[in-house]
Amino acid sequence: MSKGIKSKFSSSGGGRHSGGENAEATGARAIPTDGRLELQQFFLESGREEPPLAATAPQLVNSEEDVIALVNDARAKMQVIRVIGSGHSISEAIGDTGETSNEVLIRLAGELRSFCLVSSSEGTKTFKIGGGYYLGLNPLDEDSTWANSVNVQLNNHDCAIPILGGITHQSLGGFIMTGSAGGSVAHGFEDVIKEIHFVNGLGEKVIAAKGIDMYNAVGVSMGMFGVITYVVLEVPTPSFNVKGTESSMSVSDSVIAVDPITNTSSLQKTLETQEYYRILWFPQKYAQRVTEWASVRSNSNEIDPYENILSLPVVAGAAATSLRWSNWLLTNHPSEATYKLIGAELKLFTSAKPQEFNDVWYKVIPMDDLVPVDTTFDTTFTELWFPMDKTDDVLDILRSIYEDQQVAGNYAVEFYAGKRSPFWLSPAYDRDGMRVDPYWFVHQAGDPREYFDHFWNALLGVEGIRAHWAKYLPAADGMYGGTRYDLAFLKKSYPMLETWLEMRKAADPDQIFVTEYWRKMFHIEK
Repeated sequence: MSKGIKSKFSSSGGGRHSGGENAEATGARAIPTDGRLELQQFFLESGREEPPLAATAPQLVNSEEDVIALVNDARAKMQVIRVIGSGHSISEAIGDTGETSNEVLIRLAGELRSFCLVSSSEGTKTFKIGGGYYLGLNPLDEDSTWANSVNVQLNNHDCAIPILGGITHQSLGGFIMTGSAGGSVAHGFEDVIKEIHFVNGLGEKVIAAKGIDMYNAVGVSMGMFGVITYVVLEVPTPSFNVKGTESSMSVSDSVIAVDPITNTSSLQKTLETQEYYRILWFPQKYAQRVTEWASVRSNSNEIDPYENILSLPVVAGAAATSLRWSNWLLTNHPSEATYKLIGAELKLFTSAKPQEFNDVWYKVIPMDDLVPVDTTFDTTFTELWFPMDKTDDVLDILRSIYEDQQVAGNYAVEFYAGKRSPFWLSPAYDRDGMRVDPYWFVHQAGDPREYFDHFWNALLGVEGIRAHWAKYLPAADGMYGGTRYDLAFLKKSYPMLETWLEMRKAADPDQIFVTEYWRKMFHIEK
């Protein structure tokens, strides 16, 4: 948890699409005093087990020189260094203090959360940004505000990142090195990454520039090459607004409906042609609803904000309570009556009138930014990537497993796209992809791994499948539906993995960035 961490931020001037950021520049918190904090605390104290690393207070590191000193000290003491940003990854992906007893958890602060304009030319501006700087507002860090976020700082310079994820709580370095992405094949976050600066396991400063092997290797490396200290972004200017619509409908009227003539859906075509897009499918047999969010860049400066209903504390609390209660019914009273009740609740939740919106890029593209996904509505998932041409095959498999109402559950599954990436271990390496995110509500009883087993068993045999490294992964060397998730499987999935492992070893010969979790996953010998 980052609450109470003190750090230094820089700020700078105003831009064309300020969206009212002058009022926010005072540093005021975005979480209002309207009962939301009390509601969040209720759910935090209502049966959720804290992750193992939560008991370990991260050590603040303020400069590259501090990182080098820490690395040298860790080499002498045979310690393991792991970096935590917003903690949006599953705990094992960050650090596993229960398994790795000599682990040192650090958080980047001071100069490593700085923001600096390096140069400006026609159409682009170049910025050097600390790896610990949050893209948006991290609601769990009291020092984080919209005003000192990467996105607002860029917008103040009349610049815009072409794509963002569904939320922007993450640190810049963490977002990049876990292979996170937004919902578009037209734009990729990697499009604006010019250089990645890091300190490796030898205590050396390394600059990985776009186009070289080290850039492609360290880009998605889960912290195992070193500590990302700075990222140089070359960002387009001017800034832009985004307009779009959100609407809910029955499955039969949606893009995942099967055409009786072609026996295919229109999901693949939609993912390939919409500039920004995602859908949520509620697959329960008495729900069968879809919520579609689609948007494009806009020339209009008339602001019509996007409103996510779950950003309202009362609605988030009611929905969270409903999820917990319906999960209890599924577990203790599985019956048609339970399935009908869940379907009725989800239909009610997806009955809102369609909305149109037009606003600044960073307020629209991350459509879940104001939902309390780290607290009251804490949601986790496994994220599975597939080649785009496997879209209908994947849908067919999901339709089959969702016939079991225990698998259909009480929540949704998300579909969206991702642009091909040059990073060797990115799930989008060398191809555009479609992604499947089955949701699990953290504050309900049960084991998310047992739930995700259904999807791994059914989908791991699909040719070309890859998984988001920061979310739930199949167990190392586990068998799923006749497919073993082992190093051979990963090498087949990621053709540059062998080279990546060799370069990782050279960058960190003493393995000071390798936890037992990642050691098992990649068969890294001590």
